[in-house]
Amino acid sequence: MKVKDFYKYTIDNYNLGFFVPNLNDDLSDEFQLINLSMTKLIKPERISNEVEVFRFKQVHGVDVAIIKDGKITLRDEEREFSYSLSGELEGDAFILFDKGSRVGIRTADCAPLMFFSPYALGGMHCGWRGLKGGIIAKTIEILKSNLGLGSLKDFVFFIMPCIHVCCYEVGKEFLEWAKDSCYVKGDKVFFDIPKFINDELIKLGVSEDNIFYSPLCTSCSSPNLPSYRATKTEERMISFVWSD
Repeated sequence: MKVKDFYKYTIDNYNLGFFVPNLNDDLSDEFQLINLSMTKLIKPERISNEVEVFRFKQVHGVDVAIIKDGKITLRDEEREFSYSLSGELEGDAFILFDKGSRVGIRTADCAPLMFFSPYALGGMHCGWRGLKGGIIAKTIEILKSNLGLGSLKDFVFFIMPCIHVCCYEVGKEFLEWAKDSCYVKGDKVFFDIPKFINDELIKLGVSEDNIFYSPLCTSCSSPNLPSYRATKTEERMISFVWSD
């Protein structure tokens, strides 16, 4: 897919793009990211160029694609990487080794969890099904196995805009597997996606200094940000990474 007029966050030679459809106003200030330790703030720049971004057919699963040396491997099947396959291959997470290729995650309430490192970039589509299924731990396990790493000290993670606990009412069954990330008010249960992700990353050894997040709730920010829960929109944001 092609996107035009997007926001770009840059650390060294690593880039994170954030595209919001039909957004005419410059919201660079609103789209700032802050780390959990409250010591760093990243403000994006707006880019007017049109670029091509590879995306997957997301199915709320936990399959992880590896893009390396011009090939994409998914569920043990290897193919030539091509933007012509965009939207065809089913998958909800990716690890990107190749410079120049832009790969992204589409969302309208779920959390795009993106990452940089000197070794690889990547992203995960974190809805409740993927989180319950262990998509974060599985992606990091594959990452460590491919790189032979014992530590994530050189990785930086970004939780892009998603629905927040204020607007995400769920069933009581969430208390069975995500109790620490749920807020109970009377007979209602609300799920905190960013907190669940933060806790999972910290448990896996990521420093609070290296976890950035957006304070924006997609539902509260609708219609500026697409929110399926708020409006049943078919529009989607896309968060994508690449290295120069």
